[in-house]
Amino acid sequence: MSIRARVTLFGIGVVALVLSVISVLIFVLLAVGTANDQDRLLKGRADVAVSSVRSAARLSPSTALTPVDAVASGEIIVVVLDDAGAVLSSTGVVGASVPSFPPGLLTAADRTGGAVGTVSVADVPLRVWAAPWSRADLGRSGYVVAAQTIRRLQADRAGILVVLAVSDFIGLAAATVAIWFAVGRALRPLRELSGTADEIGRSADLTRRLPAVARRDDVGRLAVSFNAMMGRLEEAYHRLAAALAAQQRFTADASHELRTPLTTIRSNVGFLRAHPEAAPADRGAALDDLEADSERMSRLVDDLLTLARADAGQRPAPSPVDLGELAHEVCRQATGLHPDRSWHCAGAPAVLPGDPDALRRLLWILVDNAVAHTAVGGNVWVAVTAAQGSVAVQVADDGAGIPAGLEERVFDRFFRADAAGGRGSGLGLSIARSIVSVHGGRITAARNPRGGAVFVAVFPVSGSSNS
Repeated sequence: MSIRARVTLFGIGVVALVLSVISVLIFVLLAVGTANDQDRLLKGRADVAVSSVRSAARLSPSTALTPVDAVASGEIIVVVLDDAGAVLSSTGVVGASVPSFPPGLLTAADRTGGAVGTVSVADVPLRVWAAPWSRADLGRSGYVVAAQTIRRLQADRAGILVVLAVSDFIGLAAATVAIWFAVGRALRPLRELSGTADEIGRSADLTRRLPAVARRDDVGRLAVSFNAMMGRLEEAYHRLAAALAAQQRFTADASHELRTPLTTIRSNVGFLRAHPEAAPADRGAALDDLEADSERMSRLVDDLLTLARADAGQRPAPSPVDLGELAHEVCRQATGLHPDRSWHCAGAPAVLPGDPDALRRLLWILVDNAVAHTAVGGNVWVAVTAAQGSVAVQVADDGAGIPAGLEERVFDRFFRADAAGGRGSGLGLSIARSIVSVHGGRITAARNPRGGAVFVAVFPVSGSSNS
């Protein structure tokens, strides 16, 4: 059974219960009210008759000239009885004769001063009120009985039942239709959600969304949540697709980079195996090539391992690192290794939480990149600046610079801006970006206004970390 049908049946049940309770209460109130009204009328007519008997000049049996037919008219008739129950006077008849009443009713009237009850006379149900009377001056007593048929009351009750039943049926039918359409309208986004989910499952189209819902109820919030979830799934899908594409490119590039040294190694090993008596100079050259290519492969594997660890989210335990002091140390070592470049190092102490080895490698990558792209006698600038909440490292050179439009691509894996391919593996700047990212920073590349390139890495730190 559908949710719409279950909710509609539950609503109909609640409405039916409420209507039933209200109808029963209305019927009871009306039935009791009309019965009490009839009893009050009978008592009032009996009291008037008792007063008339007490003030009458004489008491002798008499018959009304035009007696009222209690059954046909439904009017109240009054019967005056003596103490023996004989009829002295009657204003009407029941079935063409004056009614007689059970002795028990008269006895109860004597005992309590008035009695009410329902009796059957000639198969006609009557509501009666009996009251005693006495005339001390005449030495007589008796009873006055006011009677009225209850057929009209029964007809009124039946009419009330019919009215209540019809009104309940109409109300229940109207409530059923209203609940059915209201529930259908409220659940429309659920049907659309189900249909959209099925279509997405068949077509794998993660761009599909539910129509905007202006309502702020649970169904409206569900539609908003579904659209938000689809947005997150679409983003995750794009990220996964981009990651798979990057992984494919990475694998292809790694295979390409490893193919060259492996080919050289196989060639040299084949040469040495085929020419065991080769000249010492030729053997030495082959061994030198083997050693160089082995070192290149070792560096390449180390770089790939570093990137793989960064991609896996491995983060070293941070410790306070003075980036200014580290930069001066790297500059001093680079000056000894490359005395044919002019080095300019500046920067005050700046402490940030990080991995000392990783930050040292970052500086060496940027410094080696600057050396690789400057000619002999070129200039390299290394500067560390500390600001409120951040530390920036800037490495610039006056070499060939970065071609326009390649400022972001230089950080791609295995990318080289120079057509010749250079001496490196093309992973250095990718590793630099991963190191900066692991430390929560951001690195950018741009053209140096003085010529060459400039790389700036900015790290966020607390205010107390800078000194």
